[in-house]
Amino acid sequence: MSDWSDEVLEAARAALAPLEGTLEAAGLREPVEVLRDRWGVPYVSAASLEDLWFAQGFVTASERLFQIDLALRAANGRLSELFSDLTLQQDRFARTIGFSRLGANEAARWSDASRTMYGRFIEGVRSWIEGMASPPFEYALLAADPEIPEDLGGWAAAFAYAAWGLSGNWDSELLRVHLAERLGPDAVEVLLPPLPSDQPNAVAGGLAGRLLDAIPRTRGAGSNNWVIAGSRTASGRPLLANDPHLLVQQPGAWFELHLRAPGYEARGVAFPFAPGVLVGITPHHAWGITNVTGDVQDLYEERMNDDGTATEFDGAWEPLVVHREQIRVRGGDPVEVDVRESRHGPLLEFTPVGIVDVDFVPVERAYALRWTASDGLLEPSMLVELANADGFESFREALRGIACPGQNVVYADVVGTIGYQLTGRYPIRRSGDGTVPVPGWTSDHEWDGFVPFDRLPWSRDPERGYLASANNRTHDEGYPHVIGHDFHAPYRARRIADLLDPQRELTAEHMARIQMDTVSLPARALLPRLTALDPRDEDERWALDLLRSWDGDERATSTAAAIYNAWLWSIARRLLRADDDPTTYERYHAWREPFVCAALTNLLGSPVPDWAGDGDDWDGVLHRSLAGALATLTERLGPDRSAWRWGALHRVRFAHILARMPALGPVLVAAEHELGGDEQTILQGGFDARHGFEAAVVPSWRIVADLADVDGSMAVLPTGQSGNPASPHWNDQAPLWIEGRLRPAPVTRKAVEAAATRTLMLVPPG
Repeated sequence: MSDWSDEVLEAARAALAPLEGTLEAAGLREPVEVLRDRWGVPYVSAASLEDLWFAQGFVTASERLFQIDLALRAANGRLSELFSDLTLQQDRFARTIGFSRLGANEAARWSDASRTMYGRFIEGVRSWIEGMASPPFEYALLAADPEIPEDLGGWAAAFAYAAWGLSGNWDSELLRVHLAERLGPDAVEVLLPPLPSDQPNAVAGGLAGRLLDAIPRTRGAGSNNWVIAGSRTASGRPLLANDPHLLVQQPGAWFELHLRAPGYEARGVAFPFAPGVLVGITPHHAWGITNVTGDVQDLYEERMNDDGTATEFDGAWEPLVVHREQIRVRGGDPVEVDVRESRHGPLLEFTPVGIVDVDFVPVERAYALRWTASDGLLEPSMLVELANADGFESFREALRGIACPGQNVVYADVVGTIGYQLTGRYPIRRSGDGTVPVPGWTSDHEWDGFVPFDRLPWSRDPERGYLASANNRTHDEGYPHVIGHDFHAPYRARRIADLLDPQRELTAEHMARIQMDTVSLPARALLPRLTALDPRDEDERWALDLLRSWDGDERATSTAAAIYNAWLWSIARRLLRADDDPTTYERYHAWREPFVCAALTNLLGSPVPDWAGDGDDWDGVLHRSLAGALATLTERLGPDRSAWRWGALHRVRFAHILARMPALGPVLVAAEHELGGDEQTILQGGFDARHGFEAAVVPSWRIVADLADVDGSMAVLPTGQSGNPASPHWNDQAPLWIEGRLRPAPVTRKAVEAAATRTLMLVPPG
């Protein structure tokens, strides 16, 4: 390594948190015990809830301070204070959407219990900052100091920022407008068609029947969860599995820990910037989440007056509210941003395009965004109620505290109950279905409240013995309300059902294997049509023969999977004229799910549309695209076809945000693997198709909870607990994660003590 890398590691070592002995923490009222297991997972035991939240903030900051700081800066539009104009567009967007304004409103709504909970957490973070021996290495590299908000609203803004990536569907509305304008109205139906109607009973919510058809979602991460009744398990008690899918990042999105005090006990994962366990296990029950991908955002096209200061509504002019935002830019002058807001919400300037290395494209019309986050996000004290629930009914009641983003929550307890609840707020629209922008100058399209919580889909102890969700539509055709239209395609949910349906003696090991499944049902559906070609040369013959014998398993070692994905990429670029109209291609195909899961199947059954391709029939398009795919594989992986593995194209790289700095890659890249799967396999491996095939969305945590013996539960993070590259827990779980192995996640006090390898006592000063 270079001298600079050595200096970075030395600075990182100086900032390592003490893990043993006794440490004074200013603001603590009574001693707190922090045990750690061999993976660095802290088990925090306090004499009161107030000290528990303080200790959680203190311990989390000791491992993830820079991550906390960065998340709060991103949410409040303050990244440019560190990164200059490199992040100015991102800050402008954050100020326009108004995450900080939403945070202030949210904190004002919180109960006293929530405000106390969060306030003590923040005090713990500040106590660590004030007493730490050395700041994290990032601050030395950036010549900066930690700077965290003083007010609760600045922290609550991080909930709004997190909710943004899990909300929809304003960008889908814009995409439909863009496709209609560029390619014609018929192209919208071709490129965003409904899915087939033969979905199985993966989840029926509180109703019986088949899943509704759905349009694939054009953005957003995904997740899997399922829960198995004791009638289908070897132990006779439930099993629960969950693997939330989020953007690749280092350190990871979650901080894993165990929290224990009179009135609360849970272990699982938390947001680094917030108190409480969001997903996890107690001695009595466990729960897991997936994103609903419901429609909680609408665009209103506003009719403006001549000077752009007012909008029309039902024949009268209403003055816009103007928020003057000042963005401090490192090394430059502050940038003033005037955010204009109508009765419906802020007027948008830009729309983000892509998954990674996001581009910001100007919005050409006066669109205002209405988002349910304005009416509520998440009540922190709800997490205490979730952990303290004594059964499914009280657990459901606690879930009322989730307003945005809505989550599919599965539940299992030691008594044997399994359950499912859809959560969140979904608007009741006066007219329209939320799929396209609507006129904002008339009251015809206003919201008339939200779907009542008691009418949201739910289920308890279904006869089939399991419940599952994978961001698909989770209610049947008889459901009377609109939750959304732009759900994810149902193929992950179908595959989970395929693997669960025949089983009656399921174990935790079965659950872990299912989480690693890489079979693509869309590939199996597309292959017969794609491979019906007569080869034109030996290269095509070799490729087509290989694909004809392929079972659709996108394992990392598969050559066929590499050819299949390169071929799809080449087909999309040709049909959408990527070289001539890159904007349309990138806006539509960055998230390729609509194309692969619905559009291409329908396109192949009809003549090539006039707007697509270059005058070829389908055989011509497929031949040319296959030749392009083979050329791409040769260019990227070399002429030796034995090196054409899907994983060689589809790599995942867990790199710190500063890893791009020269010579720091060896220090700040925690792990890099060849990865199987894609966006429609249970092992999630979604990627930004604008840039190739590098995985961008992956399982951010895996857990299998065993309700026959909660101490037999298992989990794994993608890299490790610590955000410090000098820590042994920076990436010690990476080999387990890529191999599909899980590590123990004990819950009861006896098991926790047996797993502990280090003890730290936090004590009040003096």
